[in-house]
Amino acid sequence: MHYRVQGVLVRTRPDAAALAALERVYGYRLYELEARGLWLLDLGVQEPKAGDRAIIKAARALAPGYVDALRVIGAEDEKFEQLAWLTASAVVAKQLRGQVLGFVSDEDLLDFVIIASPDGASVIGDRLGQYLIRWEGGALAIQPVFSKEQEPPVPPEELSLIPSVTLLATEKLASSGYPLHGNVTAEMHSFAAGASVLGIGTWNFGSVGSLKLIDAMGLENSLWDRAAGETRRPSR
Repeated sequence: MHYRVQGVLVRTRPDAAALAALERVYGYRLYELEARGLWLLDLGVQEPKAGDRAIIKAARALAPGYVDALRVIGAEDEKFEQLAWLTASAVVAKQLRGQVLGFVSDEDLLDFVIIASPDGASVIGDRLGQYLIRWEGGALAIQPVFSKEQEPPVPPEELSLIPSVTLLATEKLASSGYPLHGNVTAEMHSFAAGASVLGIGTWNFGSVGSLKLIDAMGLENSLWDRAAGETRRPSR
């Protein structure tokens, strides 16, 4: 995907102990958003294989209704990469002992965002196929959507069996279609307005100079390197 974005946005610079822990699990590249008092972590989160039970189990412990909804709506060959980022974001929040915003999104399949605290997930926004999903405080809302090129989806009956679920009315998208990184931009603005410097939600995100690479261990490169003007891994 040419317009993929991913990472964990934090409002406090990670200390050495937290970074060492993240290095052991994922590897990382840590960027500072210029003059914003914000930091962005890119992590070496591996893309899961379809049906990866370990990833599903770890994510379900954090947000069971949301994970159940994905499994009902998704296909058998679904990789559920967003679940790996859900778990990673929760790990970062626990290590930093503060609230973080994790995200992974592209122009086609993914539009996932999570706000996590040391206690776990607080808010999740996601899109899977023709369904928008929001999980907050254990309550789950699912909205079927369709564009002018699509037929309205028929929600699976199994969705009604998920506790604390609300199935919203089917909605037709605007003529412009689904917005690029729509869930991510909506939550990011509330989490930290200064993150707008990243340009997420535009077709020209990550302008050069918007980030400064300040530390990296175990992750050789990142899609954010261009924004930091980096072409090679810095020495520590």
